[in-house]
Amino acid sequence: MLAVDRGLAVLCIVVFLGLTTLAGRFRFPRVSTVSTSAIVAGLVTARIGYVAAHWSSYAGAPLSILAVWQGGFSPVEGLLGAAAMLAIRLGRSSALAAGWGALAVAGGLWFSLQALIPPVTYGPFPYHLNLTTPSGAPLPLDRFRGRPFVVNLWATWCGPCRRELPMLDAVASRPGEVPILLANQGEAQTIVSGFLGHEGIRARHIALDPDRGLSQALKVAGYPATAFVAGDGTIVQLQLGELSRAALADGIELARKHR
Repeated sequence: MLAVDRGLAVLCIVVFLGLTTLAGRFRFPRVSTVSTSAIVAGLVTARIGYVAAHWSSYAGAPLSILAVWQGGFSPVEGLLGAAAMLAIRLGRSSALAAGWGALAVAGGLWFSLQALIPPVTYGPFPYHLNLTTPSGAPLPLDRFRGRPFVVNLWATWCGPCRRELPMLDAVASRPGEVPILLANQGEAQTIVSGFLGHEGIRARHIALDPDRGLSQALKVAGYPATAFVAGDGTIVQLQLGELSRAALADGIELARKHR
């Protein structure tokens, strides 16, 4: 599933390309020839802006900056980068005005749709579900009541899950950090235990959900999926797909601040 913000970004890029193509066909041929470079510049500066704003999350693992498939782009910096590239390529000309106009329409569409889309409500967290530890002991979810925490739904066969699991385990092991529960979905105890031993993942943050009760309660069809839960039990964010360190930090902060 494509995240809403990424879907809007794709839509706005298509709108920008469409407008510059029309401008190039009818009056300003140079505009259409530089539109691709403007998009590339916008994406690069949008990524740089996001990383700079979340540097504390990336400083410990700088190679994760290249993991663009995890998301993490700043729209304002991206628009400025695209505008700068148009100015460099087109100079002071009527073609530049046309290019900036197309960019303004695409940017305005982004912010308008972001404002119009109603916030998603996920409801209360299902504390009543029965999970177990990898050793088979009961793991009551009630232990998390009254404080913010994170639940990550994963499976050993899921590639993105396997990539993000060491990062989640490392963050969960930090003293004083918001609890992070890594809930395996639908797999046998022997499979999960063997995987944990092979990958060197600490079992203390792992839970088994053999009936996939969390998947059903949260209406999740694919993995990984991560729920950020506030202290009052409200799910404030449900992110589908692989998490970046910055997205994890943002979600935790959102759960902490929720009132």
